Amino acid sequence: MMFNIHFENAPFWHRATLLALCALLYFPYLGKLPFFNKGEPREALVVQEIVQQGSWLFPLKRGEEVPSKPPLFHWLAALASMMGGGVSEMTVRFPSALLATLAVLLLYGLGRRMFGEETGFLAALMLATTVAFQSEAIAARVDMTLAFFVTVVLVIFYLVYQGFLKGSGWLYAFYLLLGLGVLAKGPVGLILPAMVICAFLVARTRWDFLSRLCFHKGVILALLVGLAWYGLAIAKGGEEFVSRQVFHENLARFFFSGENGSGHQKPVYYYIPYLMLEGLPWSLFLPFVVADWFRRRAYADEHLLFLMLWAGLIFAFFSLSAGKRSVYILPLYPALALLTAVWLKRSEGGRIRAWGLKSVAGVCLLLGAGALLASVVGLFAGENVSWLFSYVETMVKAKDQVALVMVREALARNAWLFLALFLLSSALWIAAGLRLLAMDQRAAAGCLAALSLLVGLAVQGMVMAALAEARSYRPFMDEVNRRVGCCEPLVVYGEGWDSSSVIFYRGGRIPVQQGDLTSLKRKMRETGGYYIMGEREWKRLEAGGPGLTVETRSQGTGPDGAEPIVLIRAAKAGKGV
Repeated sequence: MMFNIHFENAPFWHRATLLALCALLYFPYLGKLPFFNKGEPREALVVQEIVQQGSWLFPLKRGEEVPSKPPLFHWLAALASMMGGGVSEMTVRFPSALLATLAVLLLYGLGRRMFGEETGFLAALMLATTVAFQSEAIAARVDMTLAFFVTVVLVIFYLVYQGFLKGSGWLYAFYLLLGLGVLAKGPVGLILPAMVICAFLVARTRWDFLSRLCFHKGVILALLVGLAWYGLAIAKGGEEFVSRQVFHENLARFFFSGENGSGHQKPVYYYIPYLMLEGLPWSLFLPFVVADWFRRRAYADEHLLFLMLWAGLIFAFFSLSAGKRSVYILPLYPALALLTAVWLKRSEGGRIRAWGLKSVAGVCLLLGAGALLASVVGLFAGENVSWLFSYVETMVKAKDQVALVMVREALARNAWLFLALFLLSSALWIAAGLRLLAMDQRAAAGCLAALSLLVGLAVQGMVMAALAEARSYRPFMDEVNRRVGCCEPLVVYGEGWDSSSVIFYRGGRIPVQQGDLTSLKRKMRETGGYYIMGEREWKRLEAGGPGLTVETRSQGTGPDGAEPIVLIRAAKAGKGV
């Protein structure tokens, strides 16, 4: 049966399977997709600064702007870039994929110790194929780094607490990793695991273990690793660093709303729909898992209490924060995966469990029928299958409509391939539903994991590739680098669009000019040279007189899908004008 691996060395085959799954899901597209959003090139600029300028301790974007996060992720990406022969999309994204893979293996190890090999394997499989985890595993962002360090710290703590890991060295490793977690994304790297650990020990009235942790010599190690960099950064960055990283990115983001906040302000219930959407396909079980565990008072079980506090406290912490983004709750997915795996594996009955399995089976069958119907309609529509998206476009925001148009065009180009994927996904949804009705949870989980793998590869290989093709500035910058030599003057006018990827693809620092167009006109006439700016700004500038020539225009429309850019050559006043 599914997941019943009866080999003598089952842990080896479990790990090999998980490694193969992560290798297939996370690594193939790291270098194939150019940067086309705002976040990734901003982090890549910090990595570029470290590699090119050697600014390891306190790297600045473009040598002047204080970055918004501590540098642990950037250090890892810089090491990958140095070993990979240069900074590229692949080397900047590589740490996220590597740390995601390690987190999956860590969860397998924890689940195996707590509930047995098969449950640990199922939990790790769930984590690896969760939508949110897949997405961040291939992103050049700091969030997977934070999620990994929160996971490894909590795993080591619990294994030491249970006596699975013995020896003083493990506690020192615990404190070292706790300190490194602060360098992943700031104080939250310490607050999250400390909050879970303290709540767990208090709930279990283990004051002796809590005292042991609080007064261990390793506390000094954690503080030295975590706070030493902050002290040096404050000494070097001064008031600007305190304002940017300490106040704006931490205190203001958590406590302040409105004009005093740092953006991303959302209501307290913001994470509920995102948890259900980005936790797919496994979040289909989540409402029943939560209801059943509380009805059974599962928190009386020490293992389950730890996992419930892990997931629940992180969810509550970020729900209370003024600033919210769906990726913030990434560190709770390992605990949810293990809680769901245990629930699926347990054989005890109960009305909630039976109703939950049947309800999820119904949803799977309904989705399978919908995918099958879309496939049948698509067979008659042929290359016009993309019309299925036209109805969705009318129901979303203008910004998302642009993305859907690109997806629709990708559908039109690969119509028959998408139809085959719809048919296969339909079969997997229906098979999962039927196995759940038969109370064969393992086979159903295998179908859902295969479905998630299929969708993940399709999204990365076709949908995201289409978005990248339409939005990325990389082809434009390839042409700019061909036309404008490295020693020729090139200035970016950065008003009205995000220039991070342009600067990255130039391969080094570029002067960025802000301010009004009048000042820009004056500079162009006085100095000449090449300028990159948004097409909207160029149209406003075009009336400024002769001497300005459009050399090339981008096909990519930028992160928001609405801002093509142009390369302008300006003749110096008195020369050819």
